[in-house]
Amino acid sequence: MNGLSRPMDFLIGGWQVANTLTWGSGLPWTATIGECGQIADAGPCRPNIVPGQSFSTGPRRINGVWSDFTPVAPLSLPTPTPAMIGTNGCNAVRPVSGYFALPSCGQIGNAGFDTFFGPSAFFDDFSLVKAFPIKERLTAEFRFDAYNFFNHPVLGFNSNQGNTCIDCTGGGQITDIEGDASPGSPNGMRQLQFGLRIVF
Repeated sequence: MNGLSRPMDFLIGGWQVANTLTWGSGLPWTATIGECGQIADAGPCRPNIVPGQSFSTGPRRINGVWSDFTPVAPLSLPTPTPAMIGTNGCNAVRPVSGYFALPSCGQIGNAGFDTFFGPSAFFDDFSLVKAFPIKERLTAEFRFDAYNFFNHPVLGFNSNQGNTCIDCTGGGQITDIEGDASPGSPNGMRQLQFGLRIVF
């Protein structure tokens, strides 16, 4: 707006606006099962996928607790009875629960590594700058920065938090925001910052 008077230019000139929007998928995670001892002496303890079934993920409230998925019934073999003494438990019918089944002894389940994704990330960083010319080579700049402007939490859900067990009590629970989402980090909760700079 060329030709403005100095007072009008002081009011409506020199504004700068910048915005960065981040929207991405959640962290990948691998499904695990609770009764690893029924199939192997050590991990990995992955279940089998049952064709034709569905398993949905995504943040939801379950009994007042935020979770990324609803755990299935435990994939455990029946408690041994006297009649089963001396029989090979590996020959027992493998339990199935919805989308998952217990693998055979000595086998790694066919649920792939990092098959599922946790809650998505969405945050917006915004800045507003106003330049006030004082003299020919002297300018004052006032700036306002808002990080995660909409205060959208980046929910924590990954294998490091031990909640990827699909048949465990507490499996799928979201108990915190991401480990690097605390105030002061790139994807923390909303932070407002004001600043004044003299350019000469």
